[in-house]
Amino acid sequence: MKVLMRGVHLSLTDSLRDYLQEHLVSHIERYADDEAAEIDISLVDINGPKGGVDKECRATVRMPNFAAIHVTETAETLFQAIDAARDRLERSVRKAVERRREVRTDGLPDDVAANVPTY
Repeated sequence: MKVLMRGVHLSLTDSLRDYLQEHLVSHIERYADDEAAEIDISLVDINGPKGGVDKECRATVRMPNFAAIHVTETAETLFQAIDAARDRLERSVRKAVERRREVRTDGLPDDVAANVPTY
């Protein structure tokens, strides 16, 4: 999986990159472990030094044969925004992958539905 990380109006420290890798990327790689898959993460400080609830995590996952999944979360700290984005993104990616794997057997006779392979 290709990982793109960038900071907008802030600098990405090594500890912040490690936190992103451990708490966001590793959770998404379980579902999108493919060389062609890509996750684009932008950490943004909206108000700069003014303060307030202005730290934002924007993440977009692109996988082959899937629509792009984009999530934006805002919180008081970057770590809270990253965790909230991870939860929403992981749920969305998991649902997309499960929908793809799901085989519809509605309306098929029972003997035919039993022989449909699940991928």
